[in-house]
Amino acid sequence: MRNLSRFPLTGPTAIIGFVENDLFAEMLNLARRLAIEAGAIAAEALGRITISRKPDDSVVTEADHAAQRHIVEAVNAAYPDHAIVAEETRTATGPRLDPARTKYTWVVDPLDGTRNYAVGFPCYATAIAVLENAEPVVGVVHEHNTGRTYTAIRGRGAQLDGRTLRLSEPRDARDHLIGISSTKDAFTVRILQTWVPMRGLILRNLGSAAMHLALVAGGGLSAAFGVKSKIWDVAAGALLLAEAGGVLTDPTGKPMTPFDLSADPDRDLPFFAGSPKVHAALLPSLQAQGD
Repeated sequence: MRNLSRFPLTGPTAIIGFVENDLFAEMLNLARRLAIEAGAIAAEALGRITISRKPDDSVVTEADHAAQRHIVEAVNAAYPDHAIVAEETRTATGPRLDPARTKYTWVVDPLDGTRNYAVGFPCYATAIAVLENAEPVVGVVHEHNTGRTYTAIRGRGAQLDGRTLRLSEPRDARDHLIGISSTKDAFTVRILQTWVPMRGLILRNLGSAAMHLALVAGGGLSAAFGVKSKIWDVAAGALLLAEAGGVLTDPTGKPMTPFDLSADPDRDLPFFAGSPKVHAALLPSLQAQGD
């Protein structure tokens, strides 16, 4: 494992309010630590970033690969009987267990918002989830510029830096901030054309689906919509939303979990997340444009 002693970590290393010495809490503490360390790896590479393109034309840097190697090696060392699904799969090391046949699967996005990171736009995050039989049971999203860490354990709630998250509907219906997709596919364009004229909707795009979902769970966004997202973009956020009282479905209204771990992990997972009232109010516009 990479020596990170020169990378100072901020904040507590344990998760506030969770029972010690149980598997889920142990996994959450490891995921949180690794997410923060991924940010230290990315910070160390700033100023000498080499950008390359993946087959789908998305951007990747050596920091993505280095952060993923660090996370995967640590998870393999701690839980050799757990499977791992990670975005930059070519950097994966250690045993390749079949997620569809393994009780626990770690889902890792080492650096969500790589385009932002590569050009100096200060919003990028590491997202780590643990699935038990394809259902999220542990979730962490750590944004590296603000240092904020969103965490959740199934059945025990969601937290932002130790503060319990519980969604409430926005008081002012005129100011709903909606996270939108970066893609320009025909479906997304139709949705944007529908939403832009709607009074009360203010559209935002931070370039990170994981952060959009975390912000919905934390109340910073009323809803978020994505089309080209993958399982590593949404797995941690799915649990954050569920535990904070939010709603996550596909654009037709179907639940997104349990995930199909036998399917190609590179397949698109379109999503729509929101507070219950905003989700219910805007879902029909998605359903209509998807016909």
